[in-house]
Amino acid sequence: MPHGKIDRILLFLVICLVILGVIFVYSSSYYRAMRQGEDSTYYLTAHLKRVLIAVGFFLLGLVVPYEKIRKLIFPLLVLIILTLFLTIIAGRFQFGAKRSLAIASIGVQISEFVRIWLVFFLANFFASHPQTASTRRGLATILILCFVIIVLVAVQPSISMAVICVATLIAMLVYGCAKIKLLLATSTASAFLLAIFIRIFPHAQHRIANFISQPTYQVRQSLIAIGSGGLFGKGPGAGLQKFLFLPGIHNDFIFAHIAEEIGFIGCVVVFLFYWQIYLRGMSIAGALDDEFARLLVLGLNASLFIIFLVHVGVSIGLVPPTGIPLPFISFGGWSLASNLFAIGIILQVSRRRIV
Repeated sequence: MPHGKIDRILLFLVICLVILGVIFVYSSSYYRAMRQGEDSTYYLTAHLKRVLIAVGFFLLGLVVPYEKIRKLIFPLLVLIILTLFLTIIAGRFQFGAKRSLAIASIGVQISEFVRIWLVFFLANFFASHPQTASTRRGLATILILCFVIIVLVAVQPSISMAVICVATLIAMLVYGCAKIKLLLATSTASAFLLAIFIRIFPHAQHRIANFISQPTYQVRQSLIAIGSGGLFGKGPGAGLQKFLFLPGIHNDFIFAHIAEEIGFIGCVVVFLFYWQIYLRGMSIAGALDDEFARLLVLGLNASLFIIFLVHVGVSIGLVPPTGIPLPFISFGGWSLASNLFAIGIILQVSRRRIV
């Protein structure tokens, strides 16, 4: 019988990370705000507003039946493709890319929700057409559709988000028990497309070249922050990299700020929170008898953990700089909204667990 209650442990873990995010966003951004002539709480206030919006998306994921969203997979596909095209043509130009579309003075970044659509689409495909999914032609058809959307994300350009989408796609193929040959073919095609986009966009070439030859300025400062934190950190608010030494410290490099202020021990605790979230997701998926719901939870769970690993990998110099925020903690926006929406769906599905 269905369990009937949401996974309270998962909810608690996510709430803790969101609260930590509020604390560390303020700690990392107050000096930047004052240097800009704003109040010290300028970024904190902006972040709290984004948290409230993201909570709205969380409630949508929790309340709107996932089966209803399943029925809207193809209408949502049309909406996503249309929005991505409009973003490329008439989107806001920020940081060398058009990644958001202005709608009623609000910048909508639809690319953050592409990976969620991919999970819904592939979960539905593997659950509804298991025989077709095991054939080369059947899988090739849906992969072409997935790659069309991923390419639209990449040409904004948002290659980092495209990579996250590809990683999520491959994870779904694994969970859907795709054949090894098809997995290898997909991985090869993904690597080929990535090489093309790196060749096309100068900023991507620059990042890769610097990653291979020497760390970028941001990565060097990030490593200084992490190293100077030591075992127990310098203490909350005592970090130095926030004094404009490390750009994007409240967003793209907030893990380095955390390491500097609460040290290795604190980072281990944060890592354990994410690890427990991942394990809770796996536990929920393992207690479901609905194949679509199982694949849905596995995919969303994997995408969240992949984003966490990429962010940390960038901070410690193992991955080229990507601009990927730390889930639930970094200065909020559409990434926070999409991540909390995913958690809302996972919690909704957790009610269907079999005791």
